[in-house]
Amino acid sequence: MRIETKKIMCAIDFSDFSNIVIAYGKALASEFGSTLCLCHILSGTLMISSLGHSYIDYTDIETGRVQSAKDKLEKMAEELDIECEIIVSSGHAADEINRIVSENNIDLVIAATHGGSGIKRFLLGSVTDRLVKVLQCPLLVLFARKKHSVSIIEKNIKLKKILVGCDFSPDSKLAFDHALSLAQEFQTQLYLAHVIRPTEQIELSASDYIKIQGDGDYTNWTRPEYLELQKKAADEDLKNKKTLFSRLEKQLLDMVPEDSRNWCTPITILLEGQPYKELIDYAVQKEVDMIVIGVHGHSLLERFIVGSTTDRVISRASCPVLVVRQIS
Repeated sequence: MRIETKKIMCAIDFSDFSNIVIAYGKALASEFGSTLCLCHILSGTLMISSLGHSYIDYTDIETGRVQSAKDKLEKMAEELDIECEIIVSSGHAADEINRIVSENNIDLVIAATHGGSGIKRFLLGSVTDRLVKVLQCPLLVLFARKKHSVSIIEKNIKLKKILVGCDFSPDSKLAFDHALSLAQEFQTQLYLAHVIRPTEQIELSASDYIKIQGDGDYTNWTRPEYLELQKKAADEDLKNKKTLFSRLEKQLLDMVPEDSRNWCTPITILLEGQPYKELIDYAVQKEVDMIVIGVHGHSLLERFIVGSTTDRVISRASCPVLVVRQIS
């Protein structure tokens, strides 16, 4: 299933990590035959007068800042051998990017995150955090590292292994569709992973076993009889677990359309644990080049207390993460 990706936008902040953003933009635009947009958002400059009144930067200074940003973007575009559009705007970065995406029919945004954690991350947020919440098109998040702070743009970014998290929700189905499309364009190996959350192991008391057994004459029971009953329960759990795993594996394989089976032989993985941790650990183990996940909604309180799988994967993964959401 090929998803049309006609316009790809790189969010450029002129940091040392802008080159890696452009590198991925070029690689994806080249594969999809897309137009590449280089975008920079200027923040408002607050100036204080001698009387203590605040006012926004003079118009001529703002015009100069816009032209300076355009010049920098055009210089970057000259190094690319593909069609580019230059977009410069001002305001809150995430909200402006969201507006530009809507008005220019952007199909994919690429941005780098510079980290941030704890209470500072919650109170102040970041451009990436905000984009994950509001953006109506897929967002490719790159984790900025020192090794990417180079002066020349990387030319040969290749995707060899793509991991998609599948929980069989509409969000993960859409994420799978995008992962499959990428796998088709780059001819990559596709990994389909479902994570089973751990269930609490509850040790039953002697009275509980008696209730299960239903034997009124329990006064003559011996400890081995209790242990035998516990073993029967464990054997039944193992049987049920094997049945569950078999069904889940079939459900993963059924996600792959018939017309894609000629070129795509996905690897299905069933993991047990916390979804974000299992996906990240597996990605490291298999040297995955990209993780693709769907966005699920969470209340503000829940996000603050426990976070979400998406947030945690983005902040902790060592490879790029493509975040996909259902368009409301």
